[in-house]
Amino acid sequence: MTFAGGMMIATSVPALAVTATDVEHRASVYAPAEDSLSLAAPQPGIHVASEAELAPHADEGYAVEAAPPPIVSQVAGLGSVAVIESDLIVWPVINPENRASGFGPREAPCSGCSTYHDGVDFNPGNGTPVMSIADGVVVLATENGGGLGVNVEVQHNIGGELITSSYAHMQYGSLAVTEGQHVSAGQQLGLVGSTGQSTGPHLHLEMFGVDGVRFDGFAWLSARVG
Repeated sequence: MTFAGGMMIATSVPALAVTATDVEHRASVYAPAEDSLSLAAPQPGIHVASEAELAPHADEGYAVEAAPPPIVSQVAGLGSVAVIESDLIVWPVINPENRASGFGPREAPCSGCSTYHDGVDFNPGNGTPVMSIADGVVVLATENGGGLGVNVEVQHNIGGELITSSYAHMQYGSLAVTEGQHVSAGQQLGLVGSTGQSTGPHLHLEMFGVDGVRFDGFAWLSARVG
């Protein structure tokens, strides 16, 4: 009878009612499980797979070259000026193919104009930006350049040689640089104008070395630009 009674209780009472009387604490199968993650502390150093091969880098093939020393130039009003070598040369205006007078002998285009042209005249249009032909130092920036009008001169170190470029007849009020300023190749200096002894808007470019003797800037640039 006792066994029979036990069977009746087991088959007639829900399972949850039986487990509810269990005095030992147990986790419910309906409760959400708590996530746990164990992370090992990272070990210092670099871990490389056993099959990897580390090839040493050879020292040969690498060479360190010192930068060329600057040219130290003595400029009136500025003192000693260090001119770092420039490795880029550009045209002073866009459309350099538009030119008037070239370098050398010519018929004087105006009363008082020379019959020997010390520079080359570019005609890119009034108000066109005028740019430095190379890195350098501005040694002259004036609106009172006499016959040259608004005039800027820049000294350059080209292959260890001191070269000066002069940009004349620019517009009043267009100077974009000051004396002693370092400029980069292609940096704007002013705008094409017709100041000084000029017959119309153009850029008069003169170029010369330490001896002051002018040379054909167009031919010089043609051989070096690009």
